[in-house]
Amino acid sequence: MQHSSLRVRAVLLEFLKFRVLAAQQTFFSDETPEHRRAWLARVHPQALVLSDQQLDEVWNQAQLLYADH
Repeated sequence: MQHSSLRVRAVLLEFLKFRVLAAQQTFFSDETPEHRRAWLARVHPQALVLSDQQLDEVWNQAQLLYADH
């Protein structure tokens, strides 16, 4: 379980890379966990196995790595 969760997180982070680079901070605005899950259901449903906390961690990491500061 731990290994597959780490893999899903890594794949999601890579998936988010170009979306964040293109949109920058607007990618992170006006977002709720429900909004995030609805968006993922459409564009990357594999990530829905992650908990809200895990998704928050991936989103925070993506913002740190890819967004202009």
